[in-house]
Amino acid sequence: MHIAGIWHKCDDGVIRPVLVARVRTGDTSVVDETFLIDSGADRTAFSAGLLSRIGATAMAEPSDSSLAGVGGFQPFVEVQAVLELDIVAGGTATMKGNYAAFTDPGATDLSVLGRDVLNHFDVVMSRRRDEIALLAGNHRYDIRSV
Repeated sequence: MHIAGIWHKCDDGVIRPVLVARVRTGDTSVVDETFLIDSGADRTAFSAGLLSRIGATAMAEPSDSSLAGVGGFQPFVEVQAVLELDIVAGGTATMKGNYAAFTDPGATDLSVLGRDVLNHFDVVMSRRRDEIALLAGNHRYDIRSV
């Protein structure tokens, strides 16, 4: 399985690795979302903007966990959703789970694709070659000296 990301120029002019996915909630609403690929993030987190657009029923913030980053601790809720990732050769990979969703619109502009999803793939990011690939199954990569 090969899922392709892109190097995207964000509103602040910085080029970042992203993946566009569809987010499906239990009420069958589907929203396209751009996710920052963040191998340093423990878990996937939806932006407050995405939370608003999907209109999903939010579960309370778990008392035994928190979301923290460079900006400190952020309030969040959990949302049950399915991420749909387009496979390059056709078809869709689905990742069902309870995902964090920021409640403060100032927490982040982009939703974050974290290791809870990324650990299912070999993640290859090359800015020099303008490539981003999430690989699993019968796809792999080789590192060679030339």
